[in-house]
Formats: sequence, structure tokens, C-alpha cells
Amino acid sequence: MHLDSHLHFWHYNPGEYAWIDDTMAPLRRDFMPEHALSVMQPAGVDGCVVVQVRQTLEETRWMLQLAERYAFIAGVVGWVDLRSDDLEAQIESVAHPKLVGVRHIVQAEPDGFLSSPEFRRARSSRSSPLGTSMPLRRLRVA
Repeated sequence: MHLDSHLHFWHYNPGEYAWIDDTMAPLRRDFMPEHALSVMQPAGVDGCVVVQVRQTLEETRWMLQLAERYAFIAGVVGWVDLRSDDLEAQIESVAHPKLVGVRHIVQAEPDGFLSSPEFRRARSSRSSPLGTSMPLRRLRVA
């Protein structure tokens, strides 16, 4: 099986995707599963892992809905607020067999973000079970 391990889907909205500047003008359009299939199938790519673009729980839930609808979506790397006091509740709220990891885009964060007590707390809690069918230790922070 051949997988594209990092693919994004979106309904393009300039306000939500302000990082897509004039140098990336071809990206200023919708990218949806149908678009991906039209390129993947002729190339012999069987599936993909969809990765979050916006740091919202809503987008993670939306990607998981797409994964339920399209069998070729093998996994989802979503987002939860890794600094949040309710981290485990957030993960429980998006628990799904196709959720294979979570990530936080750090390039716009201030210096010291990765060594902050809140982020370190999230990293240390990665191995603790959630008390659900999907223990936190199964998630990889990408």
C-alpha cells in the first residue's frame, strides 16, 4: 500500500488561511478528498494521512468526519490545545480510531514555547491513560 503521509484539506477562506500569501496563489482554492483522489489514483497512491492546518478542535472533528466518509483516508493528525488544563477532555472529545496523532504548529509561537511548563506538562501526560478506549499514549505528538 502506498500512502501520502501528509495531506491537507480545506475550504479556502482568506481570513482563515491568511498565511497563504501571493507567493502561494495556486493554493487559494478548495482542496477536498475528491481533488486528492483525482491525483492520487493515477499515481498509484492508495491512501493518505490528513494533517490539520488550523489549530481548532472543529477542524479536527471535520477531518474525522471526512475520514469516516472516505475510506482512503487512513489516518488523521489533528489538533488539541496541548497547553490546556482540560487536555484529556479535549482528546476524549476527538477520540476516534483514525486519529493517529496530534500536533501544534510552533513556528509562530514565542521563544520558549516548547520549554514552557504547560507544554512540558502535556508531554509528560502523553503516557497516562485517558480511561477511554483510546489511551493518550497511542497518540504521537507530531
